Amino acid sequence: MSQNLKAYQKLNLKGLENKYVIVVNGKLVAKGYDIEEMLRKVRQEYPKNIPFVAKVPSNNMMVV
Repeated sequence: MSQNLKAYQKLNLKGLENKYVIVVNGKLVAKGYDIEEMLRKVRQEYPKNIPFVAKVPSNNMMVV
């Protein structure tokens, strides 16, 4: 399992529902709604790293 996925699993997701989060090197580096702008900034700051991107589901989301 990757360092970034482990970091995501340990995040306190309260207040992040329906937002995107980006993790690089095991650290949360961005969160918000505008994924394109977030990725642009993260790629400038961490050009040699592959970011882990996820959208945090809402509490009432049902996965089938």
